Amino acid sequence: MTNQRPLTPFELAHFDRESQLGNVPKAEVALWIGTTVRGDLDLDTLREVLAELAASHALLHAVAVADGHGGMRFELLADYQPPLEVRTGAQDEYLRLINSTPDWSTGLFKAHVISDGDVHRVVIVVHHGICDGRSMFPLVGELWERYSAHRAGSPLPVSDSDSVLVDGVDAQLAGTVTEAEVDAFLEQLAFIVAAGDPNLVPLQLPFDSDGTADARGRFALHTIELSPEETATVVTAATAHGFSVNSLLSGAALAAVRSELDADAGPVMMLAGHAVDVRAELSPPLPGPTVLNCVGGVPTPVFAAADVDPVELAKMVEVGVRGAVEARFPALILRALVRGIDPVAAGMPVVLPTLGLSNIGRIPAYPVPDELELVRNFVYAKAPGMPPAMTMFTIGDRLTIQVEYDTVEHTHEQLGRVTEAMREQLRRLAGIEAR
Repeated sequence: MTNQRPLTPFELAHFDRESQLGNVPKAEVALWIGTTVRGDLDLDTLREVLAELAASHALLHAVAVADGHGGMRFELLADYQPPLEVRTGAQDEYLRLINSTPDWSTGLFKAHVISDGDVHRVVIVVHHGICDGRSMFPLVGELWERYSAHRAGSPLPVSDSDSVLVDGVDAQLAGTVTEAEVDAFLEQLAFIVAAGDPNLVPLQLPFDSDGTADARGRFALHTIELSPEETATVVTAATAHGFSVNSLLSGAALAAVRSELDADAGPVMMLAGHAVDVRAELSPPLPGPTVLNCVGGVPTPVFAAADVDPVELAKMVEVGVRGAVEARFPALILRALVRGIDPVAAGMPVVLPTLGLSNIGRIPAYPVPDELELVRNFVYAKAPGMPPAMTMFTIGDRLTIQVEYDTVEHTHEQLGRVTEAMREQLRRLAGIEAR
């Protein structure tokens, strides 16, 4: 079994700022994810579980080191024990944590517990270069499954289903995306760019900050949490309109942002940047528990007037995303980008998306032992230069929407208004009282 391999170009872009792919910054982004629980949390058991997780997933006990030739390689560490830092505090302390910079030199997987009395935020952090949301949410589920098994006196064995240091997703896509297909794809994009209006560019949310970060750190968020009943209503509303929940939520989100754009009442172009999982493009498929960054992207343009109907925006999103996925855009653009192509030649927008959108979908409810009550779930990933974003996920039967932003560029007040506008869109679309 190999215990090291070079980083692929896609992975290197997440570790080296000089290797940026596309327009959205990727380097040195941390993925913070976890669960808030109430009750008696056993830290010794949690440490055992973290060690089991690291042992069960190859990249979770890896370190990235320079190879001396301008590249990097992953090396597996034997018996890696992810460090667990315990601190006291609540929301302000969590904000300080997600604004901190982890030391990745000793490992790419770490954990924190933030306690406020009997309320504990269990936070795991993984380097985005080795992991994405589709890996992280199941990883949290495995954490609680293993924790519950320990507390019940029946620890689960260490799994060997993710013990192989698999190649990066861009290298694996070479087995299903041919160079001829990439060539044809680039020709088509070049034709689209040449035929388009160079003056038609998507609007951005205006910067209204004074350029200084919030005292707790530059990255912030607002959260909308729906009850099981409200979540079911949103799903029913999407079904009634004939498109996906993702499209409905995206339409509502874009309508909410439209109210803050610096534009007259007429239609303007907006660009939604959708995160898309490309695992389905791999052959052979990855084993289900494999931790790996497999996220691609789909830029979806829409046109929105000040009084736009979010359902109409949702229809545009549905057509755009579905068409791009069916045309294999995420896999093709990812393979094209690792060639070092010029963004304009690739048909990529020369500006950032108006709004980043990441919908993880529905994840089974996490199993926690009887002595703990699950309060809420959370995830965060942000870097300087990233546009405002909404991350959406459903754990069990509860939908959560996070509005995420950079306070160096946008104030709490501005994104607070966007959050309230999103709540209002949910009320209108599904007849619910979003909190």
